Amino acid sequence: MAARILPVENHFELSGAAYAFPRNLSWDLLEELRGELKGVEPDSYLAKEITSAIIPDQWLKLFVTTFEMPQLIDQVTGEPLLFVTDHYRVLDWDALDQALSGEADIEGGRAEGWSRIFEGEDGLTRRSLGVDTGKRPDRIKVSYRTQLYADEGRPWFEAVANTAVAFVSREISDPKGMLANVRPSEGKETSELMSLPPEMLSELIETRIQQLYADWADKPLPILGDRTPRGAIQTPEGLEQVKFLLHTYEHGEAQQANAQQRAPVSYDFLWQSVGITP
Repeated sequence: MAARILPVENHFELSGAAYAFPRNLSWDLLEELRGELKGVEPDSYLAKEITSAIIPDQWLKLFVTTFEMPQLIDQVTGEPLLFVTDHYRVLDWDALDQALSGEADIEGGRAEGWSRIFEGEDGLTRRSLGVDTGKRPDRIKVSYRTQLYADEGRPWFEAVANTAVAFVSREISDPKGMLANVRPSEGKETSELMSLPPEMLSELIETRIQQLYADWADKPLPILGDRTPRGAIQTPEGLEQVKFLLHTYEHGEAQQANAQQRAPVSYDFLWQSVGITP
């Protein structure tokens, strides 16, 4: 938040106007301010003129600058993310439950749905397909996050389920286009993005976070005085700043996850990238 601080008698107050900045975009504002104010007396008339011009300018750019959506890639296959959902009519629930329960790589059950899991080259357990039992008594949805998973998964699933299900239709959603078209004013009821299953939404956001912070540990950050997080933790003060920053990321993600009714994405990989623990 950027605001004007006014002296009032023996204390200070914020003026009536405040400019809100998304945390990840506020760094551009800080960098420009530091560059323009270098060598300028902080309390001078020139400093006030500079800040009074830069802050509103950066704030207005939030509304007129086109958001460049990055390519979203599946970490295992290297394929672009593409949400594919196959809809089936269930003809025999007991047969379906028995068929899936007999597969060694299947987790879950009828109450919570099923997942086909595998271990990636990085040693982490991942999911190639998910079966959502939904709310309709005679329908299920089988979802995939890439075209490759869908091409390999559908024949496998139909061979396992056999006559217990009948295929109805396939739905394909491009997460890149969905994210690019979401407007801040849209509520979760009207946003197409929020119509995704919670586990898919978490996977999409996790992929975006992994890409956004890929070089975080070794990237100079204005909020750390242009030091890298790895360099900042070498001093006690810097270590506390990095911890505070990481907890801020986690707090914001927890709030968003709660609002979107999904599991929060873990930021443990950032803690590990600089060799510290929460």
